[in-house]
Amino acid sequence: MQEILEEASGQLNLLIGLDPGPLEAFSTDFTEIRYAGGNRKAHLMAVVDLESKFVPGWAVGPSANGELAMRCWERVRERMSGLSMPLQERIIHHDQDSVYTSYRWLRAVLLEDGLRVSYSENGAKGNPWIESLWGRTKAEIGSRIAGASSLPDLLSVFEDRFRYYNSERRHSSTGHIPPREHIGQTLDILESQSQIAAAS
Repeated sequence: MQEILEEASGQLNLLIGLDPGPLEAFSTDFTEIRYAGGNRKAHLMAVVDLESKFVPGWAVGPSANGELAMRCWERVRERMSGLSMPLQERIIHHDQDSVYTSYRWLRAVLLEDGLRVSYSENGAKGNPWIESLWGRTKAEIGSRIAGASSLPDLLSVFEDRFRYYNSERRHSSTGHIPPREHIGQTLDILESQSQIAAAS
């Protein structure tokens, strides 16, 4: 896989010059989480929509590995299915971590779900969307994260966080409305357009 990436260098980032609509392109990565007063370590993975800031899936666990990635991706699948939004032809963007270049990950997103895979070619600088999510999350709930005494407690903290983030947190980039509301408006527009096209 590394040989393929090296051969395609300069063409790996599919997001350059792209202005995606809601739920057309996603960013993901892992981040390290310190909890229990900073004495214990876990890893969080999340997937965020570039346009709406909606987080369709996330998972937290002791290691940043393929198992954690697949748990996160299963949540994405479930959420997108619940929105009646197919994953085919959408873009998933991340760095060149061994998890994201593994056969298991690529089989899931490329072969099973039909996404297009995009890679950052300059580390975190090439993936600002997920880095922004990490920065906001740690700044806004850092004390709750540090105060979690166990992994189940930490899971509860992030359940609350992403429920709030999707349904209540307002973003200037989406007209100061929460991501879920923004997506709902988009889906309503698409449904109306589909009905008009079917009637004509």
